[in-house]
Amino acid sequence: MAHYEFQGSTVPIIRFTQIGSTNAEGLARLQRGETLPVWLVADIQTAGRGRRGRPWTSELGNLFATLVLPNPAPVAHLAQLCFVAGLALRDAVLSAAPQISGDMLKLKWPNDLLLDGGKLAGILVEGGSDASGKPAVVIGFGVNCLHHPDELPYKATSLEANGAPTAPDRLLEALDLAMAVRLNQWNAGAGFPAIRSDWMRHALGMGDQVSVKIGTREVVGRFENIDARGAMMLRRRDGVAEIITAGDVSLSLPD
Repeated sequence: MAHYEFQGSTVPIIRFTQIGSTNAEGLARLQRGETLPVWLVADIQTAGRGRRGRPWTSELGNLFATLVLPNPAPVAHLAQLCFVAGLALRDAVLSAAPQISGDMLKLKWPNDLLLDGGKLAGILVEGGSDASGKPAVVIGFGVNCLHHPDELPYKATSLEANGAPTAPDRLLEALDLAMAVRLNQWNAGAGFPAIRSDWMRHALGMGDQVSVKIGTREVVGRFENIDARGAMMLRRRDGVAEIITAGDVSLSLPD
């Protein structure tokens, strides 16, 4: 397993004016033999995607960046990086946009950052392998700095819309530093209990009733916890505890 001594802005940055997907490029670079962490940053993505292959709108003025991590931890711990990245992005927004207060930012399980109830950013962690077959990960960040889409089934927002104009490069600088801190805290999975505790303090709906859409099924219950793997622990209305590894969460008002 690789061990990185992250010290902030030591990770090189490769920039693209336009690219299909920074995550796809990162996975391809791993296959071609990339052995050290690198940031891939694009002004515009033409084939950006979110979780489950959903398209991600890419407009000039927003941040589209992927951190490539060759062989960062045992496979069993790689899913935890979604929580590491969520905390780091929240830290970075608070640093780069001091107009934003911490109580306005919430982490939505498993991979979104909300600002005043609107989706500010999405995170996509994808596993792959390097040229020798060792596990590797790319962590993609899409952050609405200047623009946000309006015609969505949920509320979206941007830093600009909240009176906190922030250049993508400024946010990337803060994110690079924040990822260094959080990756060191995580320590290839050994520090996940502390990451988990920090994440839950800023989680949307923790302790509240939520609904989770899992394919065509919807589950309603109390969001009690996340387990050691990062799965949601939901107490259904019938009292049964259900472990959910993937789904779309929304707050559910009591009947």
